[in-house]
Amino acid sequence: MSAIEIFFASDNNYARHLLVAINSIVLNSKNANCNFYILDGGISNFYKNKIKQIADNVEFIVLDKSYTEKLPCPRGAECWGKLMYYRYFIPIIKPNLKKALYLDCDVAVTSSLKELWEINLENKYCAAVIDYNYKYSAQCAINVGVKNYFNSGVVLINNEKWANENVAGKLVDATNNLFSENKLIFPDQDAMNYVFKENIVFLNPKFNFQANANTEMDKEGEAPIIVHYNGGSKPWRNGYEFFPDAYLIPLYKAGFKKEYFKIKLNHIIWKVLQTIFDVRNEYINNQKYKRITILGIRFKIRAQRL
Repeated sequence: MSAIEIFFASDNNYARHLLVAINSIVLNSKNANCNFYILDGGISNFYKNKIKQIADNVEFIVLDKSYTEKLPCPRGAECWGKLMYYRYFIPIIKPNLKKALYLDCDVAVTSSLKELWEINLENKYCAAVIDYNYKYSAQCAINVGVKNYFNSGVVLINNEKWANENVAGKLVDATNNLFSENKLIFPDQDAMNYVFKENIVFLNPKFNFQANANTEMDKEGEAPIIVHYNGGSKPWRNGYEFFPDAYLIPLYKAGFKKEYFKIKLNHIIWKVLQTIFDVRNEYINNQKYKRITILGIRFKIRAQRL
């Protein structure tokens, strides 16, 4: 099997989570040969050295600011910054690669990536999983003119096709056009859906098991290969319950034992509190529900149709 060419984009704010994602791959690679390319938005030497200790074949790449300077950062997307656009330029940075696997930093890999890497892309632009966050994806699909709207946090890229067809340029143009029409909600994701128009390989949800839509994805019945901690709730925050150990075990094994035990304790405290009283939203088949827990008894109330 050829080497798995894996790309991330990160600044120092997400560097620890990047390290965890890489360590989760290393721990579960089953002797697969992986090359890691980090599109570096300002990672400290501390984290760079930590990552190099964990993984072989790591390259840090600093993009020239000219790549993204004319791209917008809409209201609500400030937390991602221009890093979200770095994936556009992978075929320009590494034009010799036939395929490339792009992963967001807020993922954890639970088993080998071999099955994903060997998927036949045919002549499609990429392979990806539908975005199951119906709270937003239904409107996004309308905005970009597709029926099946995919999530851009895990993308197996047809690098050769992107390079030959100047896909980077098309994505830049699409981003700016959607922004000018006030249709840009998830910027890079919207642009990719707009340009590719479903000319992609749609993957089993196990390859991008999304935290903000797990009630829908649980129905698929397969254990996740890639857990994607998208949305506002994260495993390093209080009260998290969506495959937290997929993140915490690689964190512990990367040497962050103090952080591991602190997070574990916070999870236990919040879990106890949530059995007493908790209210949260769930989205099932475009239907919004309130999930309410009182003294350990859980029930749902239908709230509104999206």
